[in-house]
Amino acid sequence: MKRIAGLPAAPPALARFQTNAAVDTTWDALRDDPAYQELRSALTERQHGLCAYCEIDLLPDDTSIEHVVPRSDPTHGGKLACDHGNMLAICRGGSNVPVYGPEVLRPDPARVLPPVDKNLSCGQAKGNRPASEFLDPRQVPDAPSLVDVDSDGRLVSTAIACATHNVVQKTVDDHIERLKLNVERLRIRRQAIMAGLEEAFAAFAVLSPEDRDQGLTSFAEHHLLPNNDGRLRPFFTTARSFFGPLAEAILARPPQAWI
Repeated sequence: MKRIAGLPAAPPALARFQTNAAVDTTWDALRDDPAYQELRSALTERQHGLCAYCEIDLLPDDTSIEHVVPRSDPTHGGKLACDHGNMLAICRGGSNVPVYGPEVLRPDPARVLPPVDKNLSCGQAKGNRPASEFLDPRQVPDAPSLVDVDSDGRLVSTAIACATHNVVQKTVDDHIERLKLNVERLRIRRQAIMAGLEEAFAAFAVLSPEDRDQGLTSFAEHHLLPNNDGRLRPFFTTARSFFGPLAEAILARPPQAWI
């Protein structure tokens, strides 16, 4: 769970769509308009390629647009349906089950894991629940992180960080539970990342103190900062939790490009 930056303005095609009185400007119409693809790409880029909820890497066939205030909301849902300020890019929550055939490879278990109905998360778990039951990733504090990752890959709220930010810890726990962010397919991927980092970290023990410090910093930067394409590594919070104070020192550097 990391802070993300929302879109500062509607992408050009969406702005044209919103002001075109000659066309139907409902959400269903937007889904069939080229503006939808531009919007989805803009949100993905703004979020450094990560799902706003679980932080899996967003792929073209596994990305959807989430309405923070659900379209079903009787007060605001309709008028916010095509508002860029009410949108996030998220994965399909483990529901993107492939059609198997002789040429089809087995899918990444972090994306689809049987039984599918027991491993749904993110928007698939959120459904039409009101926005008030969840944390908006654009509003969570940048540091310290409200969550850590245990060695078994489970997200856990951090009491000290919650107190620092005056956030009720149960609110964070409920967010994790309601979005099903600890389902098995997500947990095992975080656990594998944590184990891989542990194994790589052990290699630094044989270096001199100076080389070890320099090497660890470079190693952490590689896992925490955007690459040349502006994308972050999947499950960013796992690496952040692993590197601890070193991660916080790196992420605090201006201009905080990871947000």
